[in-house]
Amino acid sequence: MAQNTVAAGRAWLYSHNIGRNGAAGMGFSQPVSIAAAKDGVLYVTNRATEQNPGGIRVTKFTADQEYLGEFGRQGLAYGSDEPTTFTWISGVALDSEGNVYVADEWQCRVAVFDADGAPLSGFGVKGEGEGELSGPAGMAFDADDNLWVVNSFNSRIQKFTKDGQFISGFGSKGDAEGQFEMPDGIEIDANGDLYIADWGNNRIQKFTPGGTHLRTFAHQVNGRDALNHPTDVTVDGEGDVYVTDWMNDRVVIYDPEAKPIAYLEGDAVEVSKWGQMGLDANPDMVKARRRVPDLIEQQRRFVKPAALTFDRDTNMLFVVDTARNRVQVYEKDHEYMDPQINL
Repeated sequence: MAQNTVAAGRAWLYSHNIGRNGAAGMGFSQPVSIAAAKDGVLYVTNRATEQNPGGIRVTKFTADQEYLGEFGRQGLAYGSDEPTTFTWISGVALDSEGNVYVADEWQCRVAVFDADGAPLSGFGVKGEGEGELSGPAGMAFDADDNLWVVNSFNSRIQKFTKDGQFISGFGSKGDAEGQFEMPDGIEIDANGDLYIADWGNNRIQKFTPGGTHLRTFAHQVNGRDALNHPTDVTVDGEGDVYVTDWMNDRVVIYDPEAKPIAYLEGDAVEVSKWGQMGLDANPDMVKARRRVPDLIEQQRRFVKPAALTFDRDTNMLFVVDTARNRVQVYEKDHEYMDPQINL
């Protein structure tokens, strides 16, 4: 059964889920990143599969499950000069004007689109030097509209102007503070501090904008609190930190001091609006679902969640449930009080 998750005076209330399996149109195909616009519109990048690479694209929709369109498509390998084609599509981020920045790990570039998906520009040169890209993954804009890009293949974090001019960077390969092993997602909090999902080192690291290490989440811990290849991180308006614990099929929630306070394992007991449309058109699929034992229990759980974002305007958490081709949505109540019963 779907349930609310309560901890430390907060509650995360499951709302609904969005999506279904689909290589085009109203659905997702191995979604790997998400960004929320100020108008409530969401963008998800779809990496697709080797068996069906035609599903590579960016899907645009709203939190209430309205499908708004898609852009981008499968492209050539490194060297393609077409800004609308992708090979290993990865991170997505939005600038202050609502333009959409999409990274490609294989082509080592960032493509820029307007909010409707029309191509505007792009940048990126494959390499190891300053301003060059090597497996760009997660991206995030700071308050000055500068773009931070995680270079997964050479373990660096780089800062660019919104038109792609290199400003600064930090990081190297390793497991010491300030080093990374295949870093992936990135978040910037209200103070401008950076959070990096250090995938290969099973931790989250927090830095100042200048690259000074501040804190490590889940460092050298065992048991339930240990992370297993975290892929993304986001922060809400109260400073709580959310991590997609990829190999453990869950989201771990930390307080601002890096103490784990709650865990989400998925609560999607119902079929999404998009999924129901597919079932209504396919009676055989409905019959097949009836033959699945413990369907509700299996259906609700995350399977390899790869990304998430917190909309601080609406207090909504969006979790990309990658292997399920959907987004699970939660609402945070930061002033939750346990119900009192008077006898």
